[in-house]
Amino acid sequence: MDWKSLLNDLKSQTDGVLKQAEAKYAELKKNADADGDGVPDALQATMAEARKASEAAKARYAELKAALDKDGDGVPDRLSGLSEQTKRALDQARAKVAELARAAADRLDGPKPGPGGTSGTPA
Repeated sequence: MDWKSLLNDLKSQTDGVLKQAEAKYAELKKNADADGDGVPDALQATMAEARKASEAAKARYAELKAALDKDGDGVPDRLSGLSEQTKRALDQARAKVAELARAAADRLDGPKPGPGGTSGTPA
């Protein structure tokens, strides 16, 4: 058995397989990137669809925003009305609490009974 010829034979077979693999890779790469710009065409098509979907979503968002905020102040009109109602209710509640606090203070500051259950005014 001649080791040198066996190694040369294995090397030539390996080189042949390597060349076939490189050729197959080049063919697949060429088929995947027909325009030759280095980016696979399927990826380019997917990215183009994603861009279109993104633009459509932005347009839809702008439409919804415009429909919800007709006066253009940055706050949806419905929320603006609710916040005004909430403010009025809060002001009314504060006024009622102040009124109740005054009434309670008046009751506490009223005439105090003196010793023996009398009203504290001399007779």
